[in-house]
Amino acid sequence: MSQHTRSILATALIIATGCKPAPPPPQTPAAGNLPPAYPRSTITDPKVADAARGFTTWVEQQQANGKPVFERVEVLPPVPTLLPYGIGTYQKVPRLPVVLTTGPGWTALPANQREALTAAAFTDLSERLTTAKVGPLLPTVTIQTPQGLELAWVNDLPPGRRLLHGDGE
Repeated sequence: MSQHTRSILATALIIATGCKPAPPPPQTPAAGNLPPAYPRSTITDPKVADAARGFTTWVEQQQANGKPVFERVEVLPPVPTLLPYGIGTYQKVPRLPVVLTTGPGWTALPANQREALTAAAFTDLSERLTTAKVGPLLPTVTIQTPQGLELAWVNDLPPGRRLLHGDGE
């Protein structure tokens, strides 16, 4: 392709697209006015909210050697969760997800007490939801380290099965 042909094509492209200035960039709101990237709506059912508050208080009271076992408790709004129910079949189950982040007292507990505390957290939340009579809402308790390493993800308490994994013991 000759230089003359390239010039003609470039001119034709400019004429075809027009010579309009680029539109100004959209205005961005100030950082304090931005909505959350992942809105975690509040728990709207007052019975679930009461159960969540009671559970949070229970978790915050867990101590080992005078130090809190969990440094953070996050009770998220109820969500429908898909669980395997046979080969290629899934069952939709409403769940109340809870994330517990281990604190300085966690390592002071022996492995068998950490297992027992994990089961107790799931049992406590299950009983609170049952007492609140909030329908078929079931808990999911996740325990993680402050660095985000998941140690447990509990949807039920099968007898004889360990709940904690990757906990160093």
